[in-house]
Formats: sequence, C-alpha cells, structure tokens
Amino acid sequence: MKKVSIILLFVIMVCLPYISVYAQTTDFGAIVGAGYSGKIVKGFGYSVEGEVKTGGNFTEFNRFKVSGGFGYSFWKSRFKVSADFDYILKNRQTYMENRYRVSGGLTYSEKIRSFKLSLRSKYQASFYDESRAPHKYNPKTYIRNRFEISYSFFSKPVKLYASTEMFIRLYKKDARFIDEMRTVVGVTYRLNKNNSLDFYLRSDNEVQVKNPANIYYIGVGYSFK
Repeated sequence: MKKVSIILLFVIMVCLPYISVYAQTTDFGAIVGAGYSGKIVKGFGYSVEGEVKTGGNFTEFNRFKVSGGFGYSFWKSRFKVSADFDYILKNRQTYMENRYRVSGGLTYSEKIRSFKLSLRSKYQASFYDESRAPHKYNPKTYIRNRFEISYSFFSKPVKLYASTEMFIRLYKKDARFIDEMRTVVGVTYRLNKNNSLDFYLRSDNEVQVKNPANIYYIGVGYSFK
C-alpha cells in the first residue's frame, strides 16, 4: 500500500506541469548547465555550478548564473544543511544587471526501497545592483519550500524525479504569501561513477500577483565529481 501511494504521488507530480494555470503571459525557454561537486571530509562537501537560461520563445538571452556552496550531511545522511552564494547576470532588455544571492537551507531525505523522498526549506536573499536603475525592494527575500520524489531503477543507471516548490515572499510586510510555484520533472542518466547527464522540463507559474506569467523550460545539465 505504501509503494502504491508513492507511485500515485509521483504520477500526480509528473502531471502538474501540464495542468493549465491562468496567466496573462506565457513564454518558453531553455536552460543549459554544468556542475562539479567534491568532498572535503566525511559528511562535508562543496559544489560549483553554472548555467545559461534563455527566454522569449528560446530566442533571447535571459541570464547567466554561477553558484558556489557548502553542505554538511548528518544522521545517516538524512539531514543536510547548506549555504550558497550566486552571482547572476540578468538581461534587463536595455542593459545587463548584476545580482547577488545568498541562501541557507535544511533538507530532510528518506529512502523507501527504490524511492527517495526529500523536503527542503531554504531562506534566500537577492541583492540588486542599483547603479543603472533603482529597485523598490532591495534585497528581495523568500522562503522556498520544495518537495521532491525520485525513483532509481535497480541495476540501471537511470533515475526519474519530480519536484514541486513554493516561493513564499517575505520582503513585502503587507503581502507575505506564495507568489510562485515551480514544478520540475526529469530523468538523470549516470554515464559512470563520477559523471551524469540530466534532462528535465520545468514550469514556473506566478500566482496571487497582478499579471501572472507561466514560463516553461527545457533543461539539460552535466554533473561530475
């Protein structure tokens, strides 16, 4: 019964990106990224990642992001605390804007046979460069809660996964609520012990805001360690 419930949950999450959500605008884009992760001592590791994102129906450069972070796993790797720093070069149509982001999170994971369930809560603060244009809110702060389920095939180098994430706005004292939902479904193919490829679909849906937007991405990533 437990396995049936997990499979049903997985199917529901896979279908989420295809459920129609009311929005004023709809866009399509692509994400290409690569990342490296390493271990310092047992339970303590680091990672470096970079990605390029396009929008405007795949025709416009949206942003470039490079990230670095540290993580510590404990209690048989069920819990992980992490801290990250991101540099973002954002296309503002008439100019390129520098952005900086710091975040800290806590993840709890549990394995049930071939399934893995994880829940992550992360605090995020994004700082904007105002040398070219002012921002009404700077920094912008969020709590991001993500639930993910994955399934690894026995003796095969393939993993299926799906996640849904809520963005809880904090920077507006009179309007602290969920203003975006993100759903991702994908497959990871392990090339060998240290290298893997990731293919996914991502749906970013604004909610409870004026002129909400839906943005759908096709993504590919390469990771090594």
